[in-house]
Amino acid sequence: MGNETGKLARQLFDSGWYCAESALRALAEAGGRHREDLQSLASGLCSGMARTSGLCGAVNGSIMGIGLYAGRTQPSPAQEMDVPYALTQEFLERFLERWGSTNCRELTGCDFATPEGQRRFREEGLGKRCRDITDFAVSLAAELLRREEFDLEDLSRREHIKRHIAPCGLNCGKCLAFEGGDIQRLSRELTDRLGPNFQAYADRLSAMNPALGNYRSFRDLLEYLGSGECGGCRGQGCLFQACKVPACAGEHGVDFCFECKHFPCERHGMPPGLAERWRQNNESMRDTGLEAFYELSRQSPRYP
Repeated sequence: MGNETGKLARQLFDSGWYCAESALRALAEAGGRHREDLQSLASGLCSGMARTSGLCGAVNGSIMGIGLYAGRTQPSPAQEMDVPYALTQEFLERFLERWGSTNCRELTGCDFATPEGQRRFREEGLGKRCRDITDFAVSLAAELLRREEFDLEDLSRREHIKRHIAPCGLNCGKCLAFEGGDIQRLSRELTDRLGPNFQAYADRLSAMNPALGNYRSFRDLLEYLGSGECGGCRGQGCLFQACKVPACAGEHGVDFCFECKHFPCERHGMPPGLAERWRQNNESMRDTGLEAFYELSRQSPRYP
């Protein structure tokens, strides 16, 4: 079995995230639903539910990932449990067919509640088995969700990073104009939460707080931020029309400028301040690696 979402879970596992964390985060990332603290929801489920010889963390995290897409958004009777139950039941059935158990202690042969069990896990390299189990569980969950037409990408890690990181090294995914980015999502959410009639309340409350007198302009800004008019410079091209980087990278057959033998050059078309960020970003990608740079960019403000 195995697909790109499962491979991502393997990479996350190898980078220090545990089974349930890796599973939930990989499935969330595949559908653009990852948030910086999302994997923390699964932390207590790792190592057989916190070293209690309970349910396998990869199973737990993958079921959470299924729920992230197929779970209910309304209580009964408006929405029933048929879809998440059916997917979870099939997931468990197929997992059992492959591994024979869903219990962490039975899968690893280790009792993580004891120093002896933890030592055996380390000395016998059983983390490789857990990584394989996590890969399988996540690949299976992703397969089931895609079959039901939930929108999960099946991209390699590099292709996923390319969707967010431009050739210049800026994180398109965090740009105020990026379609599907956090800024678009949060702007739409705030617009929905305020509702269509908040202007009348803002007018009345402006006597208490003059800032509310500017609500009409703020609403216009929210609507713009929620529009997501750009798909990234690898698609329609950078909104900064003077930038020559995407076209130049394409001409030289590279994904990022640091991969070009001519880097750094003067063909970027950027003003001095932006050109300096372009150079620093690409030097950082070259020196630290693409994965490390991507993770750092996710944690850093887009507009420092």
